[in-house]
Amino acid sequence: MQINNFKPNFITTGVGSIPLTNGQDALELIWKSVPLAPHWPQLPRLGAESSFVGQYLNALIETGVIGDVEVPKFQVDAPDWVERMTIFYTLYLEALEGDQKALERFGFSAQGGEGFEAFCHNLEQFGTRDAVILKGQLSGSLTLGMQITDKNRRSSYYDDTLRDMLVKSLALHAEWQTKRLSQFGLPVLMMIDDPGLYGFGASSHITLKREQLIDELNSIVEGILRQGGIAGVHVCAGMDWTLLFDSKVQVVNFDAYDYMQSMMALAEPLNEFLTRGGILSWGIVPTNPIAWEETSQSLKSNLDNNIRELVKRGVDESLLRQQSMLTPSCGTGTLPRDLTEHVYGLLKDLGDKTLGAYTTQ
Repeated sequence: MQINNFKPNFITTGVGSIPLTNGQDALELIWKSVPLAPHWPQLPRLGAESSFVGQYLNALIETGVIGDVEVPKFQVDAPDWVERMTIFYTLYLEALEGDQKALERFGFSAQGGEGFEAFCHNLEQFGTRDAVILKGQLSGSLTLGMQITDKNRRSSYYDDTLRDMLVKSLALHAEWQTKRLSQFGLPVLMMIDDPGLYGFGASSHITLKREQLIDELNSIVEGILRQGGIAGVHVCAGMDWTLLFDSKVQVVNFDAYDYMQSMMALAEPLNEFLTRGGILSWGIVPTNPIAWEETSQSLKSNLDNNIRELVKRGVDESLLRQQSMLTPSCGTGTLPRDLTEHVYGLLKDLGDKTLGAYTTQ
């Protein structure tokens, strides 16, 4: 695993969602706060098409495999279900074989892509300015599969065929999004937001299989890699991080504010991940009201203490410092606007205090 020699040195970026309904307002906050690694704003308050679940289902809905985006459900009880599946898989194969019109159908709907299109238009109009990398994001297959159901209201993730269609659709969406952002001439970091992965190993999710989860992640990651992107995963809870370390994922974004112990316990595999070129993305700024009690200096002290502890446990300090990024602990789409602005302000100030000499050479 190599990542084009990208050494972020504590560069900052956001997780994705913003509690605004206007893309330009959201972009103003993003460019002001994370100018070196700006991201497009996910705007869940615009409605279901812009939500964490509905935003990435365009091809599945267009082909009739999934019904209403307001309450997405696989239409397995439709009399022409086999025909709908055939249409979807035909579209998938066409896109995989290089048909650009087919690939575009795996992108966003007009409303669902409002924040993304605003970002692209902004880049076209004003250029990349001081940015050294552009960031995109999409939802992961486990989280979506647990929330999208079949006709019996059973999570579609547990049906092999439905899960396969969902993974394939997300892989091509990731490829499409990476390709669109790559046209601006900078490296592209594409993050898969899959908080449901925390359930792996838990007694409540004993049916989740390690190799299956890794294979599904790799399928989506390969869509990103096909377009030369850098692939990462964000999970805002504690989990067995070796599942990600053992996949093709290149960036691991974790909640370092509330779940640092889950990473501390895996210092040795973390060091192996960094040695292979992996990047650790610290979700160090809390995304709840406790953020009002923090300052950039208190967060920096927290970060420094955690780095010292990892180094004591055998993590190479030079690699860790070169191959670290900083983010909020989670998205901010459900927060009040003033708290979101505070979170991004803390992130900016923390980045100013920690950013080292970065390089994309």
